[in-house]
Amino acid sequence: MTQNLVFCFRSLHYDVLGSSLSGQERTLAFLLEQAFRIREEVAAGLQSAQGSLQVEELSRKLLENHILTITRIIKQLSMDIQSLERQIAQRDSITSATTLALQSLDQKNMTGIGDLRGRVARCDAAICKLSADVSSGDRRLIRL
Repeated sequence: MTQNLVFCFRSLHYDVLGSSLSGQERTLAFLLEQAFRIREEVAAGLQSAQGSLQVEELSRKLLENHILTITRIIKQLSMDIQSLERQIAQRDSITSATTLALQSLDQKNMTGIGDLRGRVARCDAAICKLSADVSSGDRRLIRL
């Protein structure tokens, strides 16, 4: 049974190294399930025969495995938290860059709108001047 646990932990170690966040969640669930199973085995072993030297040895090994499993769970949780912190920092960085880009774009749009308003005002003034010139020309033509 101990050899099976070692094999599971070794294969689990390689799975953890190459896994994504969903893989980490599956690994964590597996480790938790294994920890609870080992705890139950330790409790059952202690209750079945408290005086037997072999049972005590087995119980000690199971308890050690349980402690190792709990330690791995904590390490896995720590790695998951660090991964999430990196993802949050990256997302915040992208959000900040996007906000700055939008502010810059908004400023350029406001500048463009101000320029267009100035051009429209100049066009209106030019149209008014041309209209006045045409009216003046019409009056001269009528006088002649």
